[in-house]
Amino acid sequence: MKPIVLGMIGSGDISNRFFEQAARLEGVRFAATCAKHLDNAKRKAEKYGVARAYDDYETMMDEEELDAVVVTTPHSVHAEPALAAMNRGLHVLNEKPMATRYDDCERMVRTAERNNVILMNLPYDLNAALLTALSYLNEETIGKVTGAEAQLNIPGPPRDNWYYNRAISHGGAVLDCMVYPISRLIALLGPAKSLVAEVNTLIPNRIVGGGKRIVSDVDDNATAIVEFAGGQHAVVRTLWGTSFTQNNTIVYGRNGTIALNDGGFPLVIHSPHGPIPGASPVVWRGMESCYAPALRPAPDTEKDIVSHFVHCIRSGVSPKQSARQQLHVHEVMFGVYRSAESGSRYELTTTFEPFHPLAPNLFDTKSDYV
Repeated sequence: MKPIVLGMIGSGDISNRFFEQAARLEGVRFAATCAKHLDNAKRKAEKYGVARAYDDYETMMDEEELDAVVVTTPHSVHAEPALAAMNRGLHVLNEKPMATRYDDCERMVRTAERNNVILMNLPYDLNAALLTALSYLNEETIGKVTGAEAQLNIPGPPRDNWYYNRAISHGGAVLDCMVYPISRLIALLGPAKSLVAEVNTLIPNRIVGGGKRIVSDVDDNATAIVEFAGGQHAVVRTLWGTSFTQNNTIVYGRNGTIALNDGGFPLVIHSPHGPIPGASPVVWRGMESCYAPALRPAPDTEKDIVSHFVHCIRSGVSPKQSARQQLHVHEVMFGVYRSAESGSRYELTTTFEPFHPLAPNLFDTKSDYV
């Protein structure tokens, strides 16, 4: 088994999960950490037993014998280190969003393809609930797909830092949170066609952690209507203003419904025309004829983010959520901003091949009676 040597770029809390996931894998180790402030890189290296620390990612890449880097810097500092790594022939695992400018996202995908390296961009949606849901995304279970909705609503980041400063973050809730429901919808339903959206700053004067009062100039309220191949609409929403966290996805069919992370269930199927074999009857949203299937565990090569990234490096295969798929996700996301700014529909230009088969007639609601 080929040993995989990684470098970490970024020293915030989000980096911890990548160190911890790598530690569970055979033949995978971090050789170095890097942060803008060397003391932060050293602290992270000491915490996870990493040999060396740097304050310049290009120096780290040139001095260390790395196979790949993990980029966990603030949003606006994703593109340049990722590009520097790929231009050196290194694979990249990049936190969300891919970048804070759409042209940078395009440049990153082109660079990965030109240098024949893996570019794996988060969000990572290959969890057991979503993978199991794909088994029911068919006409036999739910009929023709007629629409969808997905959202991630939170009170708002509790920290008084770059999240609320547009000059540093280059965006707010769309870049930080809306990317998750968009990514889930695209992973389930494939490429979209167009969208219309509204985005604003609903709460400019905020009370954050510890009761501190701050002034925010980032977007914290966004809603989009995304149109898919057959004219189906998906409502996508994110709001930094709720009293609880809501993070669900629902796919509506003519004869049934698939719900992810809704009503206390990781996955539930509303099936009024008959029971779901092997699934437990439940009451969902006060309705009978609902069933909670047993979740099928993801294979070892997909059990977490780093395991899938390492598998792709070792096997030379693209991530299931390919760079082209995540570029489409990001075009949707940046299209939300452009539609809101222009007040007009944004036509999507990118596409991709989904990692799971989608029957073409699943979206065809017009050629027969349904």
